[in-house]
Amino acid sequence: MKPILCFLAGFLAVSALVFGQEADETVEDSGFVIRTESNLVVVPLHVYRKKSSVNGLGKASFELYEDGVKQNIAFVEGPAGEGEPAEAGRTVPTEIIFLIDFSHSVMMKNLLDFTSIRETLLEGLRKDVLISVYGFAGSLKRFTGPTRDYKKLNRAIELAYESEAGGSRIYEAIIQTARDASTRGANVSRMMLVFSDGFSTTKLDPDIVVQVANAYSIPLYPVILGHDRIRDKLNRAGSRRSNRGIGPSRRPGGPLGGQSALRQQELRQAIFAEIGPKTGGQSFDPMVLNNLVIRKILRSLADLAATEYIVGYYPSSVDEELSPHQVQVRLADEKIGTLFGGQRTIVH
Repeated sequence: MKPILCFLAGFLAVSALVFGQEADETVEDSGFVIRTESNLVVVPLHVYRKKSSVNGLGKASFELYEDGVKQNIAFVEGPAGEGEPAEAGRTVPTEIIFLIDFSHSVMMKNLLDFTSIRETLLEGLRKDVLISVYGFAGSLKRFTGPTRDYKKLNRAIELAYESEAGGSRIYEAIIQTARDASTRGANVSRMMLVFSDGFSTTKLDPDIVVQVANAYSIPLYPVILGHDRIRDKLNRAGSRRSNRGIGPSRRPGGPLGGQSALRQQELRQAIFAEIGPKTGGQSFDPMVLNNLVIRKILRSLADLAATEYIVGYYPSSVDEELSPHQVQVRLADEKIGTLFGGQRTIVH
């Protein structure tokens, strides 16, 4: 079996495993894979030159391939060139998904507030940039679908903080959220910001999450919660051993045992962080975690939404039996800059 077909088989097997489990009733079940047939396929990407966004590019600047075969590009939308309005010609909306871990107060009160979201993501961005809010512990809840309504978003954040439950099915929640968002249509650019400590209470392979996110073309942006506290504990443990001038205790509850547990927690957080760059996004692991730092993270996400390109095309053929296809966008000339993203797997 070819690697991509193995991927698809695993993709469908995981859907049965994950979504056969208990889930919040607000999350619909409408199928797992993206079927395009004659529908438009959109591929998001960014283009940079020396860390600055390259704006104003058109169809002539890009090439699109499906399974290595060049395709006709239907349209390109992206950041406006100099002198053009910010929303010039934009038809594909952007959905920024907030996925919040509310298991046992993982999300500190007031770390994320509506004012921060409004001032960084709503004010100044295009009017077609929408925000949805989900939360999870043992199951997933959708607090609001994509909206710019201030009252709905404010209430959604409040509900996320008011919720608390056991379990932390992080990777299942990411898959389920991506799946739910896809029921609202495939011709939307999406990015997902995931707030969690990374301590999943299940054993789902994070690489499956990466495959699913890439298939839905949703870059992930994990925000690591609690790593600063783990670092502080490790520093204090190391300082105590140094002051005593003796080797570490090997008792289960002694310094060495405690440090080992903390190192394991750091490893789990590192695995959680890795899903960001593996999906075309990035991870945020701040040394200090407060509302000011969260605002900086939201501003970086706003910059990504403002500088994003969308390349759309119609698949030239439809298989008799559904099969996966690799889609890749390239720059027509490497002198234009460096392309980030621009890849996805579709089924038709």
